[in-house]
Amino acid sequence: MLHSHYEIVEGVVDNLVVFDDDVNYLANADQHSRTAGIVSVLQAAVGAPGAVHSAQAASDSGDPVEAFTMDLGGQPIQGSFWKTTFKNGDHVKAIGSRVDGVFNAVAVTSPADRVIWMQPHCERGVIEQRKYLIRNSLIFVLVVFAGLAFLVKDKNIEFWFYLVSATSLSITILFFTVVLSWKDLMTFAHCMSRVGASLALESPDNINLVRSTRKMIKSGKPELPMGVYYY
Repeated sequence: MLHSHYEIVEGVVDNLVVFDDDVNYLANADQHSRTAGIVSVLQAAVGAPGAVHSAQAASDSGDPVEAFTMDLGGQPIQGSFWKTTFKNGDHVKAIGSRVDGVFNAVAVTSPADRVIWMQPHCERGVIEQRKYLIRNSLIFVLVVFAGLAFLVKDKNIEFWFYLVSATSLSITILFFTVVLSWKDLMTFAHCMSRVGASLALESPDNINLVRSTRKMIKSGKPELPMGVYYY
């Protein structure tokens, strides 16, 4: 899939200011709250890291992030990540676009150690995001079936009634969560794919920062804060 590229600004970080903020990454706050809640449910279904944090974010006015402003190569840059841990003097690349003369970064990378700070919920490219949503939706359905099987112990209930009830409940929940929010969820994936394409990474749609980070940590790399990844 072809993706339009973001602009890249490269240089040494200067005049960095980091502050706590609540940010809605979708235009509509209600959409954001619903989508963030879905992400947390799907993460929790497979015990994914960050599920609790995402669930807390979904109940607030936005995601609780560390926003920042800085100068990079003499240009003003702003953005927000779960954790903003780069420092003045670091050589980085900021990936994003300009709005009203200010560069809005959706990602910042440290090429020397292949570390990337990524806008919340944008950990996977388009193909990986589809796989993630479909897989975790199936797991969620299995959890519903198992839960009903455990709770409903009345032997007088026919198997077909149990099957229809579990199926109907699963379809209803998934429709009002994943299906209605598919476009919103994929917006995050397209952002990740565009960042990957801008950095000329191989197969941007198949990027999975969670997986690549886990692999690098297993190989001996140090742990990273939430929202910071190896690529």
